[in-house]
Amino acid sequence: MSPRTKKQNEIIREQRKQEILQAAIQVYVTKGYSAANLSDIANQAGLAHGLVYYYFKNKKGLFRELYECMMDRSLEYTTSYFEQDAPVLEQFKNYSLVVCERVIKDPEAQLFYMRISLDLHHLYEPGKFPPFEWMKNFIKPMAQAIDKGIQEGVIRQGDAYLMAMQFWGAVSQGMSYLDQLLQELSAQGLTEKEKNNVISEKIQQIAGSAVSFFKSS
Repeated sequence: MSPRTKKQNEIIREQRKQEILQAAIQVYVTKGYSAANLSDIANQAGLAHGLVYYYFKNKKGLFRELYECMMDRSLEYTTSYFEQDAPVLEQFKNYSLVVCERVIKDPEAQLFYMRISLDLHHLYEPGKFPPFEWMKNFIKPMAQAIDKGIQEGVIRQGDAYLMAMQFWGAVSQGMSYLDQLLQELSAQGLTEKEKNNVISEKIQQIAGSAVSFFKSS
C-alpha cells in the first residue's frame, strides 16, 4: 500500500476535526459549557482521547473554533441566499421558513446557536470578539435586500438596517418558541409525524408574521 499523499492527509485531518466539532455540539447541548470536557467529546465522537487533544489543546480553544465555524457558516449562507435574484418578500419568507425548519431537521445545532451567546464570556476576553460586529455583517445582506424592496415599492419606507434587525428578531423568537413547543409535544407522547404536522403549521405562521410588518400598505 502506497503512503497517503499530503492532500489525503489534510482531508483526513479535516474530517477528524469536523467529527470532533460535531460531537462537541452534542455534548454542549446535553451538558452545557461548564460541565463539558474534552473526554466527553472524545467519547461522543468515538475517538481516542489523545486524538482530540492533538487537535485541540483545551476546551476553550475547541469551543471557540466551533463557535466561529458555526457563525461563519451562518454568515456565508445568509450572504449567498440574499444575493439570489428573487422577489424580495418571497425571499424573506422562504429564508425564515428554511431557518425555522432547522429546529426539526437539526435541533442540536439550533440549540447550540440559541444558547452559546450565554457562554461567550468563557471563550473570549472582554473586547476580543465583539459580537455586534459579526451581527452587523450578518444583518447587512438582509438590509440590502430590504433597501431593494423599498426602491421597488413592495416594502414600506423606513430604516433598512433596523427593519432587518426586527425581522431577524421575529425569526429568532419564533425559533425559541418552536424549541419549547417541540419539547412540550414530545412530553405529550405524540408521534414524529404528529409533532412535525403541528410544528410545520407554526413555522408557516412565524414566517408570515416575520415579513408582514414591513409590507407596504
